[in-house]
Amino acid sequence: MGKLSSIRNSYHAGGLNGIIRLVRLKIDTLFRRELKCKWPTKDLVESDMTAFGLRYGYYFDIYNPKSFTEKIHSYKLLYSDPEMSKIVDKYDFKDYVYRKLGCDKYVAKTYNVFESVKQIESMWQELPNAFVLKSTISCDGNNIIFVKDKSSTPFSSIRREIERCFNTKDTLLNGYARAYYPLKPRLLAEEYLRELSGGLQDYKFYCFNGEIEFVYATSRVFLSKNNPSDADYPRTFFNLNWTKIPISLGDHPTANGVEKPHHFEEMILISKELSKGFPFVRIDFYDLPDRLLLGEMTFYPTGGWKPLKPLAFDRELGDKFIIPSKKLIKI
Repeated sequence: MGKLSSIRNSYHAGGLNGIIRLVRLKIDTLFRRELKCKWPTKDLVESDMTAFGLRYGYYFDIYNPKSFTEKIHSYKLLYSDPEMSKIVDKYDFKDYVYRKLGCDKYVAKTYNVFESVKQIESMWQELPNAFVLKSTISCDGNNIIFVKDKSSTPFSSIRREIERCFNTKDTLLNGYARAYYPLKPRLLAEEYLRELSGGLQDYKFYCFNGEIEFVYATSRVFLSKNNPSDADYPRTFFNLNWTKIPISLGDHPTANGVEKPHHFEEMILISKELSKGFPFVRIDFYDLPDRLLLGEMTFYPTGGWKPLKPLAFDRELGDKFIIPSKKLIKI
């Protein structure tokens, strides 16, 4: 969305006061990120609710959300579960998978995890010739560095990218998502899988405490493009019989002819096991030719900024998203 469209939408949602709130929100966010400050819960809620009202044109009771989108906002701001912090960290996530499934064959092989740029530089020669570096506390494909040939990739050529992975303001540490707050930035080195850099599809399961509602296939994962829009990345929804269902996400289109993944039944079993005990979690997979690979577990898909459509479905799905009030932080 361009700046002019953003201003028009803000004015429509809240008039001149809406624009003033939006400007104050942007300034406050930048100020806190530059100082690497974490937000007090009250400020988090006020800021997020201001942005929600400007985005959607209405406000809701943070302790009494109704739709799935509303509940994602309450979930990320107020729901407290230490286990979720272990899962959103991409290194600790692998330990969680091992504890639940009793094996590590569904996760990429780890070479090392680093806590500073200096540490990576000192151990650069010990890494294999091909590998992937990824921030342990980023999402949506951000802060991932593919090193396809270390012999032709001097450390100095990617140093700035690596430094950004440790920069608090470029991670989720000081955002709205509570599960990230106890964490610290680290950089994970893991095996390079050629298929993951070729625009392959992944499969995302929406799970509610061990039960799966639907799955969607995402096309063009990891393909780079200057200024991509949602229209460049189809999201196609299916039930567990792999029948396409009339749902869309935000402004993403759907696609035709998406084939059922080879390991689909295995994905279902794993999703049910890993999602037990959580009011909601999205579990992502890559279906490679010779193996099934877990991508991540996401508690706050799109941060609640892309609603499921039609809106009636968003409200219906909210009924299945049961957030225990005893785990909500009071402000």
